[in-house]
Amino acid sequence: MDWLAAARGLRFFGSGPLPHPAYLIFFVTSKCVGKCRHCFYWESINQPESPLTLEETDKVAASMGKIWQVTFTGGEPFLRDDIVDLVETFYRRNQVYHLGIATSGWFPERTAAAAERILKNCGRANLTIGLPIEGPPDLNDDIRGVPGFYRRTTETLAALRGLRSPRLTTLVDITASGFNRGRLMETYTHVRDELKPDAINVILTRGVPREPEAKTLDPAEVEALLGMMADDARAGKVRGYGFLSKLLHAKDLVLRRMALDIYRGGSCPYPCEAGRVAGVLMPEGDVYPCELWADKIGNVREADYNFPAVWNSPAAVKARSEIVSSRCSCYHQCFLSNTIFWNPRAWPGMAREWIKL
Repeated sequence: MDWLAAARGLRFFGSGPLPHPAYLIFFVTSKCVGKCRHCFYWESINQPESPLTLEETDKVAASMGKIWQVTFTGGEPFLRDDIVDLVETFYRRNQVYHLGIATSGWFPERTAAAAERILKNCGRANLTIGLPIEGPPDLNDDIRGVPGFYRRTTETLAALRGLRSPRLTTLVDITASGFNRGRLMETYTHVRDELKPDAINVILTRGVPREPEAKTLDPAEVEALLGMMADDARAGKVRGYGFLSKLLHAKDLVLRRMALDIYRGGSCPYPCEAGRVAGVLMPEGDVYPCELWADKIGNVREADYNFPAVWNSPAAVKARSEIVSSRCSCYHQCFLSNTIFWNPRAWPGMAREWIKL
């Protein structure tokens, strides 16, 4: 069934323009309970805002066709009382194959109840809920800037694991930064052996963080960690996603090594898919090809909620051209992931990893 559903994504391969993204990141709010020292979005956090309402979001979703994945993020998405309605709107309108929610984990009961409702009402979608753990309790709370964050996040993880749905993937993201430098292996093994999520990812601090020291990683330490993660994937110590598991394991093994290579000064060998396959919708309707791109390509409110009109506007065409011609290359893993996944040239590398799993 997964492979039949996945076949819908074939139309997103290639290099031509698309009417809308296959992968949409929707910042539903800038409001947040955290004060993460590595946050790249910190200048926008907790600012006055007038976010897209449920009714406006429905109009935006209705303007698009089928979408492979929508990830709901912020800020803290569970600060919106209508977060489940927003998720269900995209599922109903766009037959989304993979729904993602990136949360801080601050609201255990609210998150588990939302996941249960989404799984019930979005019966053909896979749901991934991503939670951040930056280290053992004291280190985690120091990095995230709020006492008690570790406890609440791990309570959320436990509540989600208790749902025991084959369509729910619990994901822990570890952000490698200058603040957990020297403790990445400790953090990873703690998450793997004691917290036991379905999937674990390591993200390299990106953008312009709240504290510049966040980007002072130890590449050798990260490389050693990636080696351990690869060994664990091949040994079956980490289950991975509940759908297309081997394929996504293989893709992640490739992209993490590529992200580290780019951090070390290398470049992505493929044209970035930001602005073609992947895009970003901000709380008040601004649309960007990438979270790190300086200039918006339009606003859905100003376009009568017609997302394809924004996605194929002159500003969007110009941004896509600049991304390709400049060989824009960063290690933002959401966009690097799409660049690898949707480019046939990258599949031989994924296939080599696949056969080792």
